[in-house]
Amino acid sequence: MSEKTQLGRRLISSAVFIALALYTIFFAPLWFFILVVEAFVILGLLEYFNLAQRKGYFINRYLGLFFGFLIPLSLQFSAEGVIFTIAALSLCIYNFNKNLKDQALINTALTLFGLIYVAWFFSFLIKIREFYNGPLWVFYLILIIKSGDAAAYFIGKKFGTHKFLVHISPNKSFEGAIASFSGTFVVSLFSKSYLTDVPLSHLAVLGVIFGVLSQLGDLSESLFKRDAGVKDSGQIPGLGGMLDVMDSLLFCIPIAYYYLASFHPF
Repeated sequence: MSEKTQLGRRLISSAVFIALALYTIFFAPLWFFILVVEAFVILGLLEYFNLAQRKGYFINRYLGLFFGFLIPLSLQFSAEGVIFTIAALSLCIYNFNKNLKDQALINTALTLFGLIYVAWFFSFLIKIREFYNGPLWVFYLILIIKSGDAAAYFIGKKFGTHKFLVHISPNKSFEGAIASFSGTFVVSLFSKSYLTDVPLSHLAVLGVIFGVLSQLGDLSESLFKRDAGVKDSGQIPGLGGMLDVMDSLLFCIPIAYYYLASFHPF
């Protein structure tokens, strides 16, 4: 596939996600927002389980998807601790099967990690949306992080000559990493235009934190894919998979929630 065709597919897929995000954040009712989060979680978990199974581990995807579905709903009642407890108990009981005893530890750990990494982290978007000015904060978080992703992609493609961490991702470069951090930081500062009550110093600190965490999220998912021997987690044209769309957000979303919980109401 030519580079121009790949870019075209990437732009079309990105336009679809942007339109869906804007409608879901600002115009859709809360139940629709939760439904979209659920869709991202389920598709992300499926891709995560596929990566684990490529390594030869058996994952009970039915239990995993069931509890993954419950986690976004449980945040509405602050009951995620109950869900995780029942999930751990259910997975342990399931692994009483004598045919699974040789992989009981790794299977249980992998499934629970998927629930934390994909379902729980991403579900914090629901709690963020319910804050004062919540839709603006969801928009802010996605905007600054995806701006950093875009900067890394285009600058890295054009000027990325100094590679780093090639054992994780051969396409990563220092130029792309600097562009990603700079893009996230600058767009965070400019977000003062709509987050008018937030001190600029807070936006600067958040820009630094998210500029680092978003890249750690991207690198972490790249590490998982490299371990599983795949280039993309799924088959979204131009973007890879759902986990490839979510990865840079996953470590940032919970931190954004805890920031808002500490400094509400901005």
